[in-house]
Amino acid sequence: MVLRRFYMAPQMVHHPQPEITGPEAVHICRVLRLSAGDAVELFDGTGCGYLATIVSASSRRVQVTIEETRTLPMESPVRISLAQAMLKDRKMDNLIRQLTELGIDRWIPFYAARSIPLATAKGPGARVTRWEKIAHEAVKQCRRARVPRIVPAGDLRGAIAAAGSCDLAIIFYEGQAEAFDIPATVPAKPNHILVVIGPEGGFDPAEMGQAQQAGWLTAGLGPRILRAETASLAACTLVQYRFGDMGPTGTAELEEKNGRTPVANS
Repeated sequence: MVLRRFYMAPQMVHHPQPEITGPEAVHICRVLRLSAGDAVELFDGTGCGYLATIVSASSRRVQVTIEETRTLPMESPVRISLAQAMLKDRKMDNLIRQLTELGIDRWIPFYAARSIPLATAKGPGARVTRWEKIAHEAVKQCRRARVPRIVPAGDLRGAIAAAGSCDLAIIFYEGQAEAFDIPATVPAKPNHILVVIGPEGGFDPAEMGQAQQAGWLTAGLGPRILRAETASLAACTLVQYRFGDMGPTGTAELEEKNGRTPVANS
């Protein structure tokens, strides 16, 4: 039986009477009509999951008793930070949902020289709040353990600074003729990878010069010109396949981590 899954704030884990509030409480009580005695699955966005029983339920708060704590095994063995140049309209909203499903660890939106939305004095604070809400919903749907961290929007220099904590930085560029390839000098199992994708109009030469000075690996995505949002999804998928848990190596590592012996293909 697959239990209904809900988010609970991590500070509630050790509370004398853990409770769920806000939209999740409304969903539990008014939409699903769950009540005292019903079993649910909870996650706190930090990697832990919980089996719990509802003690009382109202649209304001749902009180639970935690029956079991478990480590959720759905996170990729490689941390992927995706630095995405700002795109117009609601493309960024759709991207954070899909990239969360693909397993990114951190999202770094930035204003590129050719970004159509321009940086404003107010900044995209409201949009960051919306992206965080979308990421939470996506984690709940795809049964991940962690919510991606969303960094406030900056510029390419911020993405370059973020690369300092990564083992590998890859900038995908439409002017790169060769398809995605990894040189032999790259670590076989990097722990943290930065993936950088440009805006609708692509990167300008000065930005590519900054990337080269920073020592980033330049990669292409084949002979066709992809839309910026398509490029983000394709790049993240390729990196997950090569280093994460969407390829044969990552699948074997995940099974071993969960105590199962991988079965070799005959």
